[in-house]
Amino acid sequence: MRLEQKKSLLPNQYLIIGFCSIIAFGSLLLFLPFSHRPGIHIHYLDALFTSVSAVCVTGLVTLDVAATFNLFGRTVIALLILLGGLGFASFVLSFSMLLGWNIGISKRSVIREAYNLGSLKGTTQVVRTVAFGSLIFQVTGTFIEYFVFRKNYPPLQALGHAAFNAISAFNNAGFDLMGGYKSLTGYRGNIVMNLTTAFLIIIGGTGFFVLSDVARNRKWKKLSMHSRIVLLMNTVLIVLGTLVFLFLEHTDVLSSFFQSVTARTAGFNTIDIGKMSEPGQFFLMILMFIGASPGSTGGGIKTTTAFAILISLGSMIFRREPSAFQRRISNESIIKAFQVFLLALLVVILGVFLIAIAEAGHFSFLQISFEGVSAFATVGLSTGITPFLGPFSKVILMFIMFIGRLGPFTIASSLRAKESVLKYVDEPVFIG
Repeated sequence: MRLEQKKSLLPNQYLIIGFCSIIAFGSLLLFLPFSHRPGIHIHYLDALFTSVSAVCVTGLVTLDVAATFNLFGRTVIALLILLGGLGFASFVLSFSMLLGWNIGISKRSVIREAYNLGSLKGTTQVVRTVAFGSLIFQVTGTFIEYFVFRKNYPPLQALGHAAFNAISAFNNAGFDLMGGYKSLTGYRGNIVMNLTTAFLIIIGGTGFFVLSDVARNRKWKKLSMHSRIVLLMNTVLIVLGTLVFLFLEHTDVLSSFFQSVTARTAGFNTIDIGKMSEPGQFFLMILMFIGASPGSTGGGIKTTTAFAILISLGSMIFRREPSAFQRRISNESIIKAFQVFLLALLVVILGVFLIAIAEAGHFSFLQISFEGVSAFATVGLSTGITPFLGPFSKVILMFIMFIGRLGPFTIASSLRAKESVLKYVDEPVFIG
């Protein structure tokens, strides 16, 4: 009798299983009574939604975190955000290095998949940078924001708020403990809170590869093409967003700047999103859909994907090769960028379509679309409809958040398919 050789799991399949395991365990902890304030009882679906949102560093919530969870529950949410931001793969590898275990090719492959690295080279260095950099930035953010919260809370409570906010900001999660779904609207005019939170969001959403590259080379000309693209796109999108919000919403510069930064996957807000103009909400959706950068704590199609698509379109219009910074962008990168864009668009369209059917007559199409894009881009901004969605819509949003966190390309490529051995003759198809 012939025995078939057992197939090993692909690196992206390990990622999916790891994230699912963390989500399941987190949902059980959040569902148990000792995670809640006295007299509070929640449905398991809401506990699962909160766990998915935390691990996928999104920030959409169906429950008031401050009013529902006690210290233990909030600690669980903070830990889930840390695990989600650091990533299952980095957590396993960091634990292995701490115990002195051998780090084989399989573990390095998972890291490469998780952080979109081109090769296995330097994977352990990336993990060290991620772990050490994350700790330094979050501790620094906690220290600064402690003095902001200290004005309104007792010392221990202020420290807890500061730590939670720093963790949520750096990991681009958007969870807060302000209560009443207010986010940071109460600190709209506080320069220290706005700039510190914005700085943590930008650093966390830039990508650990870029941070390591900047720390190592320090000069623009010595940076890799990837790092230059990320830094350029970050600057352009933040400045453009600030100017657009100033024009559309007639807000002050600080609020416009903060909303421009946080729209790129963080989910905090200092202005009421539900009261923004429709053009303002639509522009927010564009920023959310683009999102952060590869290898970061943020979601979206990523800044490099948007850049590659724009360069490709520009090369077609102006009849020149797709290039930037005196380097040519490979055809493989451009094809992958369009694949990621189309997969993301399909996920959002299908998700919004299903929610629109379930919530027909309850919310406007713009509100539902905003929710879908926010979930996919793991942003967490909402026009205020999340707590009022039905069970089916919540399940759809959970799937969208999960796909958005791992990336549609990672999910799609995790499906095993037997490679075709057939070779067909090429024949042109009329396009456009």
